[in-house]
Amino acid sequence: MNWMVLGAAIAAWLGVLGGSVSAHAAAPATTLIPVEDFTRLPKMRSITFSPDGRLFGAVQELDGRMNLTVGDIKSGKLTRLTSFTTYDVQSYRWISSKRLTFSVYDSTKGLAEQRGGGMYAINADGTDRKDLNCPETGPTCRPAKFMQRIWGSDEEILATANERDIKTEDVYRLNTITGRRTLLTSDNPGKVSKWFLDKDGVPRAATSVDGRKLGETFWYRDSVSTPWRKISSIEGFGKRTRPAAFDSDGTLFVYSNLNSDKFQIYVLNTTTGKPGELIAAHPLVDLDTETALPLVRLRDHKVLGFHVDADKPELLWLDEDFAKMQAVVDGSLPKDNQNDISLLDDGRVVVNSWSDRDPGVNYLYDPKAKQMQELLRPMDWIKPEQMSRMQVVRYKARDGLEIPSYLTLPEGKPATKLPLIAWIHGGPWVRDSWHFSPEVQFLASRGYAVFQPNYRGSTGFGENHLQSSFKKYGQSMQDDITDGIRHLITQGIVDPNRVCIGGGSYGGYATMMGLVKEPGMFRCGIDEAGVTDLIWAQELGYTDFNRGDADAAEAWYKITSGDVTADRALLEQYSPRLHADKIKAPVLFVHGGGDRRVPIKHAEGMRDALKAAGKEYEWVIYPEEGHGFTKPENRVDRFRKIEAFLGKNLAAGKVIVGELR
Repeated sequence: MNWMVLGAAIAAWLGVLGGSVSAHAAAPATTLIPVEDFTRLPKMRSITFSPDGRLFGAVQELDGRMNLTVGDIKSGKLTRLTSFTTYDVQSYRWISSKRLTFSVYDSTKGLAEQRGGGMYAINADGTDRKDLNCPETGPTCRPAKFMQRIWGSDEEILATANERDIKTEDVYRLNTITGRRTLLTSDNPGKVSKWFLDKDGVPRAATSVDGRKLGETFWYRDSVSTPWRKISSIEGFGKRTRPAAFDSDGTLFVYSNLNSDKFQIYVLNTTTGKPGELIAAHPLVDLDTETALPLVRLRDHKVLGFHVDADKPELLWLDEDFAKMQAVVDGSLPKDNQNDISLLDDGRVVVNSWSDRDPGVNYLYDPKAKQMQELLRPMDWIKPEQMSRMQVVRYKARDGLEIPSYLTLPEGKPATKLPLIAWIHGGPWVRDSWHFSPEVQFLASRGYAVFQPNYRGSTGFGENHLQSSFKKYGQSMQDDITDGIRHLITQGIVDPNRVCIGGGSYGGYATMMGLVKEPGMFRCGIDEAGVTDLIWAQELGYTDFNRGDADAAEAWYKITSGDVTADRALLEQYSPRLHADKIKAPVLFVHGGGDRRVPIKHAEGMRDALKAAGKEYEWVIYPEEGHGFTKPENRVDRFRKIEAFLGKNLAAGKVIVGELR
């Protein structure tokens, strides 16, 4: 393999000093890594190439804001496309090798203050900027969303918008020069949330939703001239089939769990409407809309493979040539890295190489010349050899359910009697994955082991793993966390007298419920934007759940956590706010004053209950933030507050607050 680097002009402004690739030697940091290193935005992010590979785009901090830039690979010339001083570019996409779309937001404001940025288009040389948020005629003004490029077009894209009906998406052919929209789904079957296009750009499959019934319908048609027909329709939870992607020959790949606990990938039998040939299955995770994303070549719409979110990321290639190319790339880069490859129109390949310790490196690989260019390390101040490894741990809960989890051990320290932070993900209907996490790496850099359990209810691990969580808040969902901590203590990895629990949203709930249920296990708790009253959770928040569909939110929570009337006693029993007297450990509250998902009343109610019970707590509120923390100064302050709180409460030799049960 021959290695090449970019010319000096590009290298100078990117700050790339060399292009050779080698494994990082193990060399733990001798001094404490500054907090700011974990909170800084990348110098550049979202590096992507124009379809012809001549240019690349990036979002870069300029004049205090994230702006869109385009670089010429050969000449090194950099063109700044936006000059925002009050907004930031949030994301962008290439329309063609000459033109891009982008959307904006305001990084200085909290999440509660954000307003939708819509979509704009601009040429790669900075000319012909166009606002695509509204049609030129019509009574409504609703933004369009990028769907996909159109092969061979320099100006047009396929986009979605709910211009005709706020409850359903339509597909449009959108001219980004004139703003003209051509409706492609005049026969929309209704309430469509996602469309699937064939190789000719014809919408031929769709899923529609009914929030009140938690309903999902799968629609299909044989061609643009044939009527839609219903493949399946279900209400609530359970077995289902969903579209994945059309292949170049018109085959429709689908995800289905009709024949197993976990979703698998099939070819749809369009005659029977049932899954036909089995394409792929995974023993550990679902192959579904969020865990197995199709990799489709635009030129002919061939499905090359699927990107699978397993214990660690996996690439399931259906195309033999790409499988071979992946092997070549993997053999040329650090062995622990995940190397995501995507194809340019001219046959060259973009490689994004990253790991649990490495936030990422961008390369351009030419398979014919067998040459690779290292372009940029967007967070080059992060030294992978100083970061900590994220290990996969699976353990059995007390009822026998296997719980997948991650354990990050501080680099350079023996894996014996370590202080532990159990950091619980929110949702709860999401999951933790193997990736570079500034938050986890920050905690590990301070000498703490970090435990991230995918407790029951975490998504992507099969129907049983999900449904066994229903109405089990504070019960088996909480026991899964406790059982994982006990497993690590039994292994001798964790000091039983130095364990803290923390997390955001549902993770904040699990923190407070853990302190209530296991007062002798934890020395401290960090509640970030956490639910503290399960009845309040439904009465005060979650109305923006499911894109503002209050009916869907109500139906969802009746099944998953309980009905506020019929299950009121259960919800009260497992609401930590009502059991503050049982808590022994000090609590750090971190909350956004403008949080709409989990209103600050949750934190205030829990604080007042602790105060009335004579318990210890610390209070950090960011008035302008929402359900999360986006302002740079708040991110730094949050990490510093956490560092000080943990240092005070997990110090070696401190007397434990209770007795480990």
